[in-house]
Amino acid sequence: MAFELEALVGHLYIVGGRVINVNPPGALVEVAPPTAASGREGDTFFLLIAPSGSIAPTTFYQQLAQLAAERYFNMSGSVTIALRTMFQLVNRNLYEHNLEHSENEQQQFETSMIAAVLHEDDMYVARVGPVVSVLQTAGLTLTFPEDLTDDEPLFSVPLGLLPEPEISMVRYGVNAGSRLLLSDGNLADIPSDRLTSILLENDIEKVLHSLRRTIKIQSQLMLVELVPPDYESPILAAPGESTHEVSLKLGAARRQLDVEGEGWNRPRRGDFVSLVGWGLARLAGRAANAILYMGDLFQRVFPLPEVTPTRRLSSGTLILTVLLIPLVIVSIVVLSWVSNLGETEFEQCLGKLQDSAKLARSIDTSNRRSVTSAWNATLQMAEACDVMRQDDPAVAAMREEAQTFIDAINNVKRREAIPLTNFEDTVITRLRLQGTDLYALDDRNDLVYSIKLSDDGAQAQRQEPIPLMRIGATHEGGYTIGQIVDIAFDDHSGDLAMLDRNGTLVRCAPQFILNCDAQRLLNANNWEEPIALTIWARKLYILDSAGGQIWRYDPSGSSYVSAPREYFTGSARPNLRNVVDFTISQRGTVYVLYDDGVMKSYVGGNESPYVFSGFNEGSEPHRVRTEGFYLNDSPFSPGFFIISRRARTIFETTVAGTFMDSYQAFEQEKLELISAVVAYPEQNMVYVASGNTIFRLGLEL
Repeated sequence: MAFELEALVGHLYIVGGRVINVNPPGALVEVAPPTAASGREGDTFFLLIAPSGSIAPTTFYQQLAQLAAERYFNMSGSVTIALRTMFQLVNRNLYEHNLEHSENEQQQFETSMIAAVLHEDDMYVARVGPVVSVLQTAGLTLTFPEDLTDDEPLFSVPLGLLPEPEISMVRYGVNAGSRLLLSDGNLADIPSDRLTSILLENDIEKVLHSLRRTIKIQSQLMLVELVPPDYESPILAAPGESTHEVSLKLGAARRQLDVEGEGWNRPRRGDFVSLVGWGLARLAGRAANAILYMGDLFQRVFPLPEVTPTRRLSSGTLILTVLLIPLVIVSIVVLSWVSNLGETEFEQCLGKLQDSAKLARSIDTSNRRSVTSAWNATLQMAEACDVMRQDDPAVAAMREEAQTFIDAINNVKRREAIPLTNFEDTVITRLRLQGTDLYALDDRNDLVYSIKLSDDGAQAQRQEPIPLMRIGATHEGGYTIGQIVDIAFDDHSGDLAMLDRNGTLVRCAPQFILNCDAQRLLNANNWEEPIALTIWARKLYILDSAGGQIWRYDPSGSSYVSAPREYFTGSARPNLRNVVDFTISQRGTVYVLYDDGVMKSYVGGNESPYVFSGFNEGSEPHRVRTEGFYLNDSPFSPGFFIISRRARTIFETTVAGTFMDSYQAFEQEKLELISAVVAYPEQNMVYVASGNTIFRLGLEL
């Protein structure tokens, strides 16, 4: 169905909550001009440029958009090659502009850019920076990036900060009725179901109206609807030239050019491959003429006498030698260059690294996001250079400088993650600390380990599995341990408790770890999905995530013989399905942590307001997500320690949720599987589990 689709286009431009009745300055729609390169004749090009960092004059974005369109339509070959080349050109112009202006401490610019190309019945979309696209086609809503709630792919590095842009690209099949939305990153804040319902409005005027009501503060977007060529638009639209007509005109023009220029085979401007071939051919011809001229000159200086047939062989050899000398010299130079290629590549990488660091230093530190992006780009460049030459002092110095700046911006304190102990073929998911006794739950093998610490908590003196706290262990009364849910301490008795999914509770005295008793809790068959255990004031609290309930068992002597009571009463129960852990403070406040970084608190089953505050932009728990937490309820700096695997970070907050500090390891890969944390406040250290290893980190230097 080539050239059978046309585009209706609308725009929305909101600044500070006010709708501006002009097109966004970086928005452009262009059909193929008559001079388009081969392969571009029927393309329709859509472009949206969004500011990132300092705002440039309107003409800056307009000229940049025009440059991008010209570059795209001048490139032959595939659509993806043309788009990639176009992005590289725009980035190079911005990058060189920023380097030049950084020397004079002048204003620098960076932009986010998203481009789409309608090529026959395919839509190609390419993006750099925090910009998104949404395609509604054949009843499907497809977003790019695929997950708009994931910040990592969404907030990629904008154009102008890296020597080479990080280009993401996708291709879709489209048809009449498909709608494409190109927008800045603010569109990601709209829930996916709401976005889908908006794009299914009757016409694009209603779509834009719904978007205008939904987006309150800031937006630059372009909406495209694909229709047949004979479609009569129900709204006023600026007239454009049909790509079908453009194709016919270009075909006629090319046939005329072929007739007029049969004898001239020089390639067109923009046909890079042909230009290179044509240039090399002319260079080879001139080189041959030069060599022949040298041979002729040599014969003039050293004229050859009349010779016998045997002498002709010598003269031929002489001429051959003259011809070969330049080739031998060129070969030596080429071989020498190839032999030093690794060093040359490293020097080029080092130069780019220095340029990237120089650019990062020149950015106004008040522009936190741009500074962070620039130093992150420097870190990536340093890693690339380190692959070519490890432990180079210049690379190491710039890596350290970049990391220091990023840590200062993000309020991160680097600490040495020292292995305390590790276990073979395990996955540690829970840590519990009582004095100098540390306990770890191995979720892979359903087994609990006991680790005896030194008095200062810095070393593991002894470690061993607890035989009666493992799957398959049998106890008096015929109880067999099943899949382990959690472990907890009873502060009243000092016992370590373990709970399995069958409702079997095992309690062991730490001093006599082989002295344990077991019992089966009543009504355990009513649990749907128990995931965590806490003991407070001798009472058992079991969090049932699927059941949306916390079950409370009251003690009777040293046992729990009565049926449980519900912590949440009434018909309205909280959604506990994504909870990772919960705990209870000394005052009886229940804190529940979700994997999306949300914390909720309850008193007597009633929710109390709880909000994290004071975090840097981008490092909030709801952005980095969370795997677990620990409540330090002692007089020594009470508060929470919260872990994030995505950020490889331990966050410290007050009990009220106010940010205090964040900690990362010098070797970040050590915490890439972080899953549990517990604090030892008397020694100013925390223990964290990552994979099969337990590390200790000092909180103070």
